[in-house]
Amino acid sequence: MSSTHQPTNDPPFRSVAALLDQHRRATPDKPAIVDVEQRVSMSFEELAHAVDAIARQFARRGVTRRTRVVIADCDAPDKLLLWLGAWRLGAIVCPLDVPFVGKEIARTLLDTIRPTLIVFSADSADTSVAGPNVRVVRFVSWACAAHEHADVGGDTISLQDKTHDAAPLPEGETLCTPDDVASMCCTSGTTGIPKIVVYDHRSYWLNGLDSIHLLGSSRDDRMLEYRSFDWYSAQILSFIPFLQLGSTLCVARRFSRSQFGEWIREQRITVCAGVPTVLNMLLEAPLDVSADTFASLRAMTCSTAPLSPVQWMRFEKLYGIRILNLYGSSEAGRMCGNRLQHRKLGTVGYPAPHIHFDIVDANGMPCAADVEGQVVVDGEKLALGVLQRDDSLLPIRGAPLFTRDIASRDSDGFVRMAARMDDLIIRGGVKIVPQEIEDVMRTHEHVQDVAALGVPDPVYGQETVCFVVLQPGMVSNLDALRVHCRRQLPREKMPKDIYPVPALPRSARGKILRDVLRQQWWGIVNARRDVSEPEQE
Repeated sequence: MSSTHQPTNDPPFRSVAALLDQHRRATPDKPAIVDVEQRVSMSFEELAHAVDAIARQFARRGVTRRTRVVIADCDAPDKLLLWLGAWRLGAIVCPLDVPFVGKEIARTLLDTIRPTLIVFSADSADTSVAGPNVRVVRFVSWACAAHEHADVGGDTISLQDKTHDAAPLPEGETLCTPDDVASMCCTSGTTGIPKIVVYDHRSYWLNGLDSIHLLGSSRDDRMLEYRSFDWYSAQILSFIPFLQLGSTLCVARRFSRSQFGEWIREQRITVCAGVPTVLNMLLEAPLDVSADTFASLRAMTCSTAPLSPVQWMRFEKLYGIRILNLYGSSEAGRMCGNRLQHRKLGTVGYPAPHIHFDIVDANGMPCAADVEGQVVVDGEKLALGVLQRDDSLLPIRGAPLFTRDIASRDSDGFVRMAARMDDLIIRGGVKIVPQEIEDVMRTHEHVQDVAALGVPDPVYGQETVCFVVLQPGMVSNLDALRVHCRRQLPREKMPKDIYPVPALPRSARGKILRDVLRQQWWGIVNARRDVSEPEQE
């Protein structure tokens, strides 16, 4: 398997306690975490004290090393404080977004995780998902810590709590080693029960170092993250580098188009996280901002879902913001990325330092330059495995991981993603990558967004159909779109049908829900069939 160069001068692993103490001593008054919506910040001195206070309250409730603590329905930055408080004791953090997965699935996940403690926000209306045998505690938001919280009810922890403030906490690097389990995170599967992926601290440490390398980050950076920290991508792109470097992490609970420019300008953001959905939103309705709004912004990342080259070019031309397209997964972490001074449009850059990366054919042999194959990765930063119902682990690390992602690598080493193997369309034996059709459609001035997928066909096995979102104010002209495609696509890749839709169904992570579109297609076909069938007398 091909291997990228792994740095030999990596900083050694350090625990949360050691890192926070280092930053508190070096830059006590520097903003550590900034809540950009509430316009409040916490210095590294305050952060160190807050984490210790939360850890003491956890300890009084039975949390110790390797205890499983579920953080449910707590928004950033509260989630980050609770996360650090649990890690301060060497506990295992299990973030769980109950509204996203639903109560029934959440109960199933909790039965598998078997936590000692579940933390809800103080304003969570329903904690019944925890069940009768798990201790539940509520956390009063950092932003509300200065107010009375007697009306919260139940077992409550807060930054106000000064009880046993001097109680000793465990010290030493042995409290938390690279081999200890750090977290259990649920994937964002679009169907069925999400997988519970298990990571050790080595996974986080190496992925954090790779994010620092890819973004050229330093302790002077001010990173904006508005994605959920339930996402592994947000954890390893923003949270862990902040902890390693002692930089400033600016957080919002969700993206806001109306406030985005103000956040960047007011907080002097240098690097901002991004996803294709956000880029689309900013392209669909361009911001009316002053020329200096993005002056501090060095780059904006884009990951989680595929980024069209057309979107990429349009965005950079409109806003003058450099996009760094990245590639990763829940199982492998950050695999590839464009660098600020070494980018190539339409690619996800080249492999990250701490991963063995290759593209192989059906026989497992490395593909030549520009030949598509399956991405295979290996290395110590991969997740440990997937937690099973019997508390065993289905291993991931320790053997090559076949990702089922199709890609190619050019002679310069840049990786170009094609599709998921599950999304491939096979028409009469011809393999068709949906993105190739989507990229052609997006070059038409009337098209804002598009998704291509394969549907059953009695002759060819599968045919291609496209669901298209038109630019605002545009009138549907399907014949013009067909002519546009015919000029650039071979006959076998021409979409059989094109369906205008107001929006494409996407997951919370921005991934297109092709199964939902396939159901819509079945509905259209059945409706046509009902209309065409004559009534029986």
